[in-house]
Amino acid sequence: MLRRACEAATFSFPKDHGQHPAYRTEWWYLSGHLRADNGTEWAYHFTIFRRALGKWMDLALIGMAIGSKTVRNISLFKRAFSRMLTNQNSRRIKVDGYVGHLAITNVGDHKYEFLERAATSLFNIAGAREDCLGVWVKGWSLQETKGIVHVVAERHGFAIDLELVSLKPPVLHGNQGLSIKGTRDGQASYHYSLASLRTTGTLKWRGDNHHVAGNSLMDREFGTAMLPRSVRGWDWFGLILDNNHEIMICLIRNADGTVSDKSAGTIVFPDGACQCLAADHFLVNAVDFWTSPSTGARYPVHWVAKVGDLNLELDVRAIIKEHELVSGTSTTIDYWEGPVRVDGNMRGKTITGNGHAELVGYSQSAGGKF
Repeated sequence: MLRRACEAATFSFPKDHGQHPAYRTEWWYLSGHLRADNGTEWAYHFTIFRRALGKWMDLALIGMAIGSKTVRNISLFKRAFSRMLTNQNSRRIKVDGYVGHLAITNVGDHKYEFLERAATSLFNIAGAREDCLGVWVKGWSLQETKGIVHVVAERHGFAIDLELVSLKPPVLHGNQGLSIKGTRDGQASYHYSLASLRTTGTLKWRGDNHHVAGNSLMDREFGTAMLPRSVRGWDWFGLILDNNHEIMICLIRNADGTVSDKSAGTIVFPDGACQCLAADHFLVNAVDFWTSPSTGARYPVHWVAKVGDLNLELDVRAIIKEHELVSGTSTTIDYWEGPVRVDGNMRGKTITGNGHAELVGYSQSAGGKF
């Protein structure tokens, strides 16, 4: 049977960068801002998701989702796929489903491309190591060798080939890495981040290669039945500030429209020390919105965030309001994920920064699906 995240764990790196097969769902998430030699600004986000497939029927549904757009649009299939995602009692078999998402943003031209891949661990087409960071899906990969993280993904003339070096130790969110999402035991995940990653490499845009350099953030999370069904989704922010601080905030949104008191955040200081923020330590207000013409979802795209304990106030704006990622061939969960600009002040000093926001549950509810 699959395990649940119920108590604080002792993390061991690099082993915990690898997969955790005892848990249903996990992801390796990278986001960053880069600048080319000619001054062009880019942003990217790259994620590989792993899900334990609990039944052979689950495997068949994943296969149909990957292989046929017609099948994906049939209402009977959509209901069956939704039941698979929300089923919390499947018996474990040794087959995992893997999904890769890649978004590349040309900041100056206000254009972006979203690409995705999906496969199972059968025949080693996709998989992940358990002893260190090494995860792949159909040629897309994320792996660490001698302290250097290498990420490679290419499709249809768009690609990233990047090397990342961590400048600060891993940051454990919540209670020593236990991030509680609901009121019942096990409605939680294990959650940590590498908040400061020096990034160099090559980015390909419409067939043209660009040498780039900048900064990135890696977010890692794993668990089983993390979210209660009363949750609609979340708003996550990963922000890198020019005063060598990083801040991550996750607002958990309930189905009734309220913000859960399980929302939380973490700020990382220049020396690598961090401070966890409970829901009553910060305030995030949305001040502008964008409605998707394809899904009808209404997303916030401009926020004001305040952290009273740190005398911190941030104005966070989406660089491209239309940065919705419609997942047609992999997760079938549509979400907004895109780069943001940050302006503000901290303890009386002006600061700027960049980062990414991830908005889940505006098109379809995410409650019970992870």
